[in-house]
Amino acid sequence: MCERALRLIGAFPTSESAAEPEYMREALFWLDMILAERAGTTRIFRLIPGTVSLTLEAGKQVYTLKDDLGAAMPSNGIQFPVEAWLENASGHRSDLEIVTRYAFETVSDIASTGIPSKIYLDRLDSMTLSTYPSLPSTETETYTVKLVVQTFAPDVSPSGVSGTQPNGSLSPEFSQAWQRWMTFALAADIGSGPVLPISTQRVAEFRKVAEKALGALEAYENREHETTPPICEPYGA
Repeated sequence: MCERALRLIGAFPTSESAAEPEYMREALFWLDMILAERAGTTRIFRLIPGTVSLTLEAGKQVYTLKDDLGAAMPSNGIQFPVEAWLENASGHRSDLEIVTRYAFETVSDIASTGIPSKIYLDRLDSMTLSTYPSLPSTETETYTVKLVVQTFAPDVSPSGVSGTQPNGSLSPEFSQAWQRWMTFALAADIGSGPVLPISTQRVAEFRKVAEKALGALEAYENREHETTPPICEPYGA
């Protein structure tokens, strides 16, 4: 994507076998910002890994996910939760409500015990999960929180003082269908000044192409696909 974006703004002519390293490094930083912003502003199904399992402990209310999930913690971290269920030892699942901090903190009997019905997840780097109510210290049955989460976008920026470390070689983890959007969105950003300033008209053209591509992707590729027929109001109702 970076080489194609550089070519769009005229910073990587076809007569050259490789783009200028400084241009590539700067393009990678901007691509990283584009992907991070997209992952932070909408649900991206490509960034939702398999369901995470957290086994609850009797008498414990607050769990630090990095520690309590161990190897099950997604490698790209957790950006935000999507859905949650509580599963007992027999495999029966019940809904767990994911609540805001205000809703969790204002519960009058926050220290009560029982089978959890609500959870709260903070937004700190370590991310903690709190249950309400918490399992009593005498609980002997095993309960597991099944958590669907969206991860952060992968880090595709170069690292190190010189910017030559291999972070930039990592895959953005978006399917091939997203490449055209990324290329034109990146060309618009780096062509507006960071790499090689181009005309505002060309920048606007690139943004228009990127927005159209993104709209089409959001309308179809970035959707769950099912066989259930759509439900709509009957004609003439």
